[in-house]
Amino acid sequence: MLKFVHMADVHLGYKQYNCEERAIDFAQAFLSVIKFAVERKVDFILIAGDLFHKKSDIDPLTLAQATKALEKAKKSGIPVIAVEGNHDSTYFRESFSWLDYLAKSGLIVNLKPSFDEGTMIVEEWDGESGAYIDLDGVRIYGMKYYGALTENILDEYSRRIRKNGFTIFMTHVGIEGYLNLYGCISSNKLHRLKGKVDYVALGHIHKSFVEDDFIFNPGSLETCDITELEFKRGFFYVEVDDGIKYELIENSRRDFVLLGCKMDSPDYEGLRSFLIKHRRNTKPVVDLTITTTRSVRKMLDEDRIKRIVREVFDPIVVRIKWDIEDGFYSVKLNFENKDSIERSVIKQILENYDYGNIVEEVLRLKSIFCSSFNVAMVDKLVEDILESEEEVEKIEAEGKFESTDTKPTEKKAEGAKLGRTVLRLTDLADLKQSKPKDREKSEEIEEEEEVWDWRKAYDKRGKARKR
Repeated sequence: MLKFVHMADVHLGYKQYNCEERAIDFAQAFLSVIKFAVERKVDFILIAGDLFHKKSDIDPLTLAQATKALEKAKKSGIPVIAVEGNHDSTYFRESFSWLDYLAKSGLIVNLKPSFDEGTMIVEEWDGESGAYIDLDGVRIYGMKYYGALTENILDEYSRRIRKNGFTIFMTHVGIEGYLNLYGCISSNKLHRLKGKVDYVALGHIHKSFVEDDFIFNPGSLETCDITELEFKRGFFYVEVDDGIKYELIENSRRDFVLLGCKMDSPDYEGLRSFLIKHRRNTKPVVDLTITTTRSVRKMLDEDRIKRIVREVFDPIVVRIKWDIEDGFYSVKLNFENKDSIERSVIKQILENYDYGNIVEEVLRLKSIFCSSFNVAMVDKLVEDILESEEEVEKIEAEGKFESTDTKPTEKKAEGAKLGRTVLRLTDLADLKQSKPKDREKSEEIEEEEEVWDWRKAYDKRGKARKR
């Protein structure tokens, strides 16, 4: 009988609410699943993306949390098969990720197709790289997260899948209809794999779902956002004999307490009594929304309220939100004069920057994008602006700055009056076309110096390169 564990969206290193204990919670959740897999003596472990919360800047503690847990699986002879999620790596560009590092360290198998001049290559794992691996009558295919390119790459990948025993396809992508989330595709795209694949292992959406005992998404191990509190999720324990038998195991997570109360006066003892009625001895994250009036809000001491919450709950995090019911005034807008309001707002925003008076240009660009994204119209707008700037420069060169009829001239004059340099679109164009001499000189020096790029040392197809 085949046995395996399928998890996803671990998010190691997520210091939620800037709280160190929350980062430990995510690590403990991961460790608990690894321990479960070791106790059940599973044949392998699947991680369907987002092992880490950040694709870069991983601190030593987070890396230690990952390696220590994965070493337990390795010591028990349990291979860990993973794919990269959107939090683990870039979408398409080839780069050396932290999952690649763990693979080079022998702690995981990081599956993903490679590309040679645009041609997809689906090769067997050779100990360093590959898109699929065979394990005692089981074949596992893996595809990393590709964002908007997912559907096209999936279509190409599916043509290269060859069934071999019990076959698994693992990727990090969401299914439309479960959450309004970027990086989702129609489930039909995956159901077309039936016949080639027996089990589709997904990650990305943080709540659990199963479709036709074929597509499996376990959800996240911990609460990554307060909106996820009601989600049912955890990890799948799967047994395969005559058919697929699975169980969603909801691992323990940090308790969250969401409360709302109304304060019509600085009644701190009344607040304390309210909180005591909802007390839990779980060192939770407390999220308290206080509804009050603007005048009472000025009298309330937020630090004192937080102290009361800590005394009652002993939480690891206290979050206070304010819901102000009234106001001193209301603003009435004359929507018949909408255009002038819009111009006024844009002008006020532009006053914070050194672009000059380009209100009309902004409105024209907005009109183009709102009606239809017509690249030709955008190009024409930019050309008009550049031509206008050239005319101004010509006028200035001839010493004829008296004429102030044209908008570009007004922009020049306005910048001069304010005593500041006006950043123009032509300046941006000039920056792209030319480089400062110092920069050119430094780039020449860099080209002469050959520097070893240590990341490429781990790439079997790579060589030392200049940077």
